[in-house]
Amino acid sequence: MPQRKHYFARIPTIALLVLLGLAPWLAVILFILRAIDRDAEKREQHPYEQRRRYAADFRPEDTRAAGPQAAPGAAYDYAARYQAHDLPTAEQQKAKNRHQTLTKLCTVAGAILLFIGIVDLPDAIGVVAGYGFGVGGSNVFAAAAQIVGGGGALAAGLLLRRGLRLERQLDKVVGDRDNIPLDELFAAAGLTYKEGRKVLESAIDHGYFGADAYIDNRTDFLVVRGDAPIPAPPASDPAPDPAPDGETQYQRLLRQLHEAGAALADAQLREKAARLEAVSARIFALAEADPEKEEQLRKFTGYYLPTALKLLHTYAQLDGQGVDGENITRTKQSIERSLDLLITAFENQLDKLFQSDALDVSADIAALEGMLNLDGLSGESDFNLQ
Repeated sequence: MPQRKHYFARIPTIALLVLLGLAPWLAVILFILRAIDRDAEKREQHPYEQRRRYAADFRPEDTRAAGPQAAPGAAYDYAARYQAHDLPTAEQQKAKNRHQTLTKLCTVAGAILLFIGIVDLPDAIGVVAGYGFGVGGSNVFAAAAQIVGGGGALAAGLLLRRGLRLERQLDKVVGDRDNIPLDELFAAAGLTYKEGRKVLESAIDHGYFGADAYIDNRTDFLVVRGDAPIPAPPASDPAPDPAPDGETQYQRLLRQLHEAGAALADAQLREKAARLEAVSARIFALAEADPEKEEQLRKFTGYYLPTALKLLHTYAQLDGQGVDGENITRTKQSIERSLDLLITAFENQLDKLFQSDALDVSADIAALEGMLNLDGLSGESDFNLQ
């Protein structure tokens, strides 16, 4: 089916704005014709219109050659793929058309009113300056009203147009999927959950996903066709081994770190885990020897070390899948880089614990050198004996 040309849709906006100052009525007519032509062009390109044409052009006698078992070169059964429930209802199509018409009217009428108001305002101000506010005041108010009203209508039209664009974007992300998680859908479209939910509800009302699409609030999925996915039961964590009697917090963390490192199959990762364990043991030894240092370890024991344990456990789980898929490989590489950063952080934490000791030692050395110099015991003399 040849696609017809859309000449009015190609008229540039700047040309219409220039024409608006020369021949306003002709410019208004061309604005309307361009909007109608652009709408027709979009309908021809829209996937739902394509599905309708495929279903309408499909001949019953072709069913014997189409479908999953079709012979090579046979016509594809688009009607079988896109059933009636994949197409919008008449009510949904009307709602979508009303939305598009309102968008065009607000955009076109708002732009025209705003332009006319901006053009008329200087003349109205000139009349007020020459003849007084009593003569030209009404013209100023009229021009101001056109600017405010036109600007508001234009802003509303642009907002509605953005909503339509986002609806089409969500439709492209969904594609032919039967269902999709809302978080994944909104992340792919670059929308927040609140904004994405609002746009998605509008897209469903406009029939972008067919007649049967809905949001399943139990699973937070968009269901296009078929049943909603059954949520997987939450995985129960295995019961941890009972801690030995009298085990301190530091001993428990070191034991967990040792067990997490021993569960790794990769030799390099085991070395990194062993390095984390060795540095942690030295840190805890200092803390036990000097309880005043425990305050400096709150974030270390409450965040950094538990994060290291989580990363080690996650790596062991991924490594145990026996599959080197793209996502698994990328995640394992990220964990390896993060463990290198944690090793550096652990070593810096150990060094930081010696900061107060280093200051005390520096003060003691400075005091010692001062006393030696005062008592003449430093070995330096102001007199040189010949």
